[in-house]
Amino acid sequence: MSILKDYKVNFLVKRIKNSDYKLMKSISPSLDELFFEFRYVEECNMLLGIIDQQLSNPQSGEYFFPTQGLQLIKVTHSMTSIYNDVYEYKANPNMTPNYKLPTADLKEITISWKKFVNGNNLLL
Repeated sequence: MSILKDYKVNFLVKRIKNSDYKLMKSISPSLDELFFEFRYVEECNMLLGIIDQQLSNPQSGEYFFPTQGLQLIKVTHSMTSIYNDVYEYKANPNMTPNYKLPTADLKEITISWKKFVNGNNLLL
């Protein structure tokens, strides 16, 4: 739970136009927006698979994952970078990411998010 506290992660359900949406609030709006993209357990599993692949192999290089919301996640063995605009990144790959965090921390947040998405209403 320390990782969740470190990033000030809170999971919540918000009603928007007669529908309930599961959301995350943290110290980073970029991180919050990213997890809105992973609303289903299958999508969480896909992200966890990428993270596990990178964590298990220090020589794995970079894994680029564009989201449907046009964010870009660059996952390496040690660090994950989040870019808010995949097209902006393509135009300038040397740009500074909108947010960075250790890949191991992203894994812990993703596991907790997956539990929340799966119906274990972990309202923190």
